[in-house]
Amino acid sequence: MKHTVLTLILVVSIIRLSPAAESLKNGDFETGDTTGWKYWETYPWDGDGAPVELPTHITIALPGTIGTPIPPATSGLFALTQQVDSRGTARGGLYQEIKVIVNTPYLLTGQMAFYGDDIGDITAIGILDGPWNQAHAFTTMHKNYIGGNAVSPWTEFSLLIIPSKDIITVFTETRQDWMHGNVSGWYDDLSLRPVPEPTKLFLSQTHKDNPIFKEKQKQTSK
Repeated sequence: MKHTVLTLILVVSIIRLSPAAESLKNGDFETGDTTGWKYWETYPWDGDGAPVELPTHITIALPGTIGTPIPPATSGLFALTQQVDSRGTARGGLYQEIKVIVNTPYLLTGQMAFYGDDIGDITAIGILDGPWNQAHAFTTMHKNYIGGNAVSPWTEFSLLIIPSKDIITVFTETRQDWMHGNVSGWYDDLSLRPVPEPTKLFLSQTHKDNPIFKEKQKQTSK
């Protein structure tokens, strides 16, 4: 037992002394703009069915004006807001492609908040195992989302991926599927880092509760 406790203390100390390098650019948006990120959208979006009756666009704002959470940023002065501030259907967000090391676990963490007034309102963040592909934003298993007729305060999230390619894509998405009302998704303190080697050694590679083990099981079952 003493040996286990000493090992845990040693692992935690190594991680604190040797933090993994940050892979995302401008994940805290403290530049006051979207430097490092690219805009994407599906236009016209037919979330309300075909034909598209009233398409509109996702507005990127720092800060936003719809459903402002308290505080309006989890750190610093700025947080990313993706919002629909006019009637219509819309789908879009930002993405960033990152060079990674194949078969090395990466952890995406951050904070999200949400305002929606209809069941078709959604905001999400996800990771693609490869370069940007808009179609894969729907199907990726590596995604966290908030949706519906709800107001959600700042909420922490984490997503783990073990890349099979040397490029992965972090993306945000906000969606309004109906022609009325408004929606907004807020993001702050986004960070993507490789899982430190001491953590990989300490966590059992076969334990069923180990997130790295679960992620490898996903990949082998594809």
